[in-house]
Amino acid sequence: MPNTLPAPNPTAAEPAPLQARPYRERLLRVDDVCFITGLGRSTVYAKVKAGDFPGPVQLHGACVAWRETEVDAWIAARPAVPTLPAARAARPAGVAA
Repeated sequence: MPNTLPAPNPTAAEPAPLQARPYRERLLRVDDVCFITGLGRSTVYAKVKAGDFPGPVQLHGACVAWRETEVDAWIAARPAVPTLPAARAARPAGVAA
């Protein structure tokens, strides 16, 4: 008969095990943030300073990155561009009304 260890009894003092996330949080460097958002580097930093864009996390020294989920949420919160009426959209460029 093989030796088996009894199952441990969890106590109230022990913390619950960490739940595995269904995704892996990616950190984006400023060039990736600029590419994804269409904003320039100085605009990203100006919006962070103004509180209009998610702030970066410090990696080390002067090295920072943005959480991808926060950038995606910022993009999703942007208002949609209103659609043009069909007649105006079908007009060739350069033709006045």
